[in-house]
Amino acid sequence: MKRLLLVIGIFALLSGGVWAQAPDLSEFEASFQSFADGVANSLPITASIGLNWSHAYIGQFPHFGVGVSVGGMFLPYESIEPVVTALGVGSSIPEELKTLGLPFPTIAAGARLGGFILPFDMGFKFGMIPEEAKDLFSEDVTADFFLIGGDVRFPVVKGKGLIPTLSVGGGYTFLRGRIGITDVSASQTINLYDYLQPIYGGTTHELIFTEPDLTFNWDTHTIEAKAQASWNLLLFTPHVGLGAAYGISNAGGGLSSTVVYSNDAGVTEDQMKDVLESLGYPIPTANGLEVISEANGWSFWVYGGTAINIFFIKVDLSAMYNFLNGDYGASINLRLQL
Repeated sequence: MKRLLLVIGIFALLSGGVWAQAPDLSEFEASFQSFADGVANSLPITASIGLNWSHAYIGQFPHFGVGVSVGGMFLPYESIEPVVTALGVGSSIPEELKTLGLPFPTIAAGARLGGFILPFDMGFKFGMIPEEAKDLFSEDVTADFFLIGGDVRFPVVKGKGLIPTLSVGGGYTFLRGRIGITDVSASQTINLYDYLQPIYGGTTHELIFTEPDLTFNWDTHTIEAKAQASWNLLLFTPHVGLGAAYGISNAGGGLSSTVVYSNDAGVTEDQMKDVLESLGYPIPTANGLEVISEANGWSFWVYGGTAINIFFIKVDLSAMYNFLNGDYGASINLRLQL
C-alpha cells in the first residue's frame, strides 16, 4: 500500500515526461486524495500477503516451516488516473495497464510454528528492500518498503482423506511503502493565483519546484481474520479461503524538491502559507509539497490455489479477489515445512 513498486511501468514513462499544463493547488490535492481513496480498500489485502500457506493448519509443535513469499495486487487504474491526468501524461499510459490495473507488489519472509499444548499454529512475517536490491531499480526510480506482522490459526476440523482441514485465525500487519521517480522535469509550477490574488492582488502567484521528484506514499495498520480449508492429496494441497481485514491507513504523495514562491504583489511566504492554511490546503515546505490523507477501509476477499509438495519443500500458488473494488492478485511462496 509510501516503496517496493507501485507502478514501475508508469513511472518509467513519467520519468521522461513533463506536465502538459501547471495544475492549480486544488487539482493537485484532489488527484492525490483520489489516489488515497482508490487504495483504501486495497491496502488491507495487500498487507495480507505473506504466510499464504496452502496448508490450513500445520499441526502442533514440533511442526514448523520457513519460507519466502512474493506477490501483489492489481489495483484498478482509476485509483491513479486523476494523478496521471493532472500530470498530463494520460495518453502515454499503455492500454494494458489501463485494462489490467496497476501492480502493487509485496515480498516477505515468513515462519510458522506449531502451537504448544493447545492445537494452534502461529506465524510471523517480515519484509523490506535490502539496500543492495535497490540498485536493481532504474536510476530514475526510488523505492522503499517495510512489512512486519503475524497471525494465529486454530483448527476447527482436522482433515482426513477427502475431508478438508478447516481453520480460522486472525492477525496483524504493519505495511509501509514509498516509491518515486527522480527529476520529473527541469522544473514544475503549481498555480496559486485563485487563492492569493483575491486577497493581495497581483497577476502572478506560483509555487516553482526545481528538478522535482514525484512520490507516492502509503502505510497501513491492518487487522485480519481468515477461514481456510485445505485437502492433503499426496503431491498437492489445494486450498480455498475467505479473508476480511480493516486497515487504518494513510496514502498520498506529492513533489519533493526545492520550492520557491514567486509573486508580483510583495506577498511573503509566511502570508502565502497563512492563506493556504486558512483555506485547508496543504502547506509547502522548503523540501516540497505533499498531500497525505486517511485511507481507512475494509477488504473482503476470496482466495485459493494449491501447494506442490516435494518432500519437505512446498511451493504455494495462490490467487485472490477483492469483492469491494474488484482488484485481484496472486502470490507464490517457497518454503521448507516439517
